Amino acid sequence: MKAKPNIDEFLESGASDLANKSTKTKQAVTESQVTITQPPAKVHREQKIFRLPVDLINELKREAYEQSVKTNTRVTETELVEQALRAFFAR
Repeated sequence: MKAKPNIDEFLESGASDLANKSTKTKQAVTESQVTITQPPAKVHREQKIFRLPVDLINELKREAYEQSVKTNTRVTETELVEQALRAFFAR
């Protein structure tokens, strides 16, 4: 039969790992100058569910993917729909 593991040793080794990590991160932060910018003000959003034709859904997915690849940043389908609606109502 196997002997029971020593839980105290396990917990002590984990505590020492956490202590090492926290000192390393504190050193890294103090060594480099960190500039924190304020995030833009959040706009309240609510969920709205629409049923769209499959061809429009596929075009929306394709366009979101292509813009994501082109700009090298994530472009969501929601962002594209919001842009289209803002352009429509701005006329």
